[in-house]
Amino acid sequence: MLRALRIFGWVFAVVILIVGFGLWWYVYRPLPQVDGTLSLPGLKGEVTVERDIWGVPHIRAASFNDMVEAQGYVMAQDRLWQLDLLRRVARGQISEIFGADLIPIDKQFRTLRLGAAADRDVTLLDEEQRGAVEAYARGVNAFIAQHQNNLPIEFNLLRYKPGPWKPSDSLAIAGYMYQTLSSSWESKINRAKVTERAGAERAKELFSSEAAMDHFVVGDPNAEGGDQQSGRNSDDQDDDDDMVPDTVLKAGNDAQQIPNYPDFSSAIAPEIKDWLRESQEDIQHALGSNNWVVSGAYTATGKPLLAN
Repeated sequence: MLRALRIFGWVFAVVILIVGFGLWWYVYRPLPQVDGTLSLPGLKGEVTVERDIWGVPHIRAASFNDMVEAQGYVMAQDRLWQLDLLRRVARGQISEIFGADLIPIDKQFRTLRLGAAADRDVTLLDEEQRGAVEAYARGVNAFIAQHQNNLPIEFNLLRYKPGPWKPSDSLAIAGYMYQTLSSSWESKINRAKVTERAGAERAKELFSSEAAMDHFVVGDPNAEGGDQQSGRNSDDQDDDDDMVPDTVLKAGNDAQQIPNYPDFSSAIAPEIKDWLRESQEDIQHALGSNNWVVSGAYTATGKPLLAN
């Protein structure tokens, strides 16, 4: 009996050691380095990163691009999997890691062509803007390159490694964020269909944006001296925009699979799908003020534009 207890004790100790090593290897080992010195390609000067008591990084650098590169590295330290997840959603590549259940979401975003728009727009940036997104990409890629065998736990559980970060990926995520703030696209499509069948005037009546409590921030056309060009239904002037959807791109698969790992992707795909749907619903239900201002330097009249 005593011998059996001794054997059980040794087995229990070995199990505890294995579990402890597994937790360290998969959970604690990938945690970001917050002390010491690192070398990043592309930096022109010294950069310091200090984290406050809440873990928020404060970056100090001699140049803007050095700061942005460090920000990319630090962002990858804290949120690499979230970065990869969001760019995959924006580009319609989420089903590559979570399976066929998420193909409808990929079809939606590939139809929107946010990825293609980002790839195009990055070539239109001026030198300063291009330098910033390239510096950010260098920072993210430096972290990925230095941690190929030490990635956050989500990558190990899902059996894949992230590809290099492209400057256009940042623009693609910006497009995704814009899309989550645009809750009226379905009504615009419905309005276009009604316009085709019933005419523009009837569609304007059915899809009126007026409300009894409308309040104009600027340019109330009903006020004395009001701007007649910024009246109610001012958005009706562009109702004839083409509503023809772009061709849906064929799906690809560039996720680098890691062999001999259990398949967590299929198990959590429904939860990811629900999360994406619920997050958009939460954003729409919680929308408050969403004001946009465009500088007069970018308008034909030289005057600023306000969208409220």
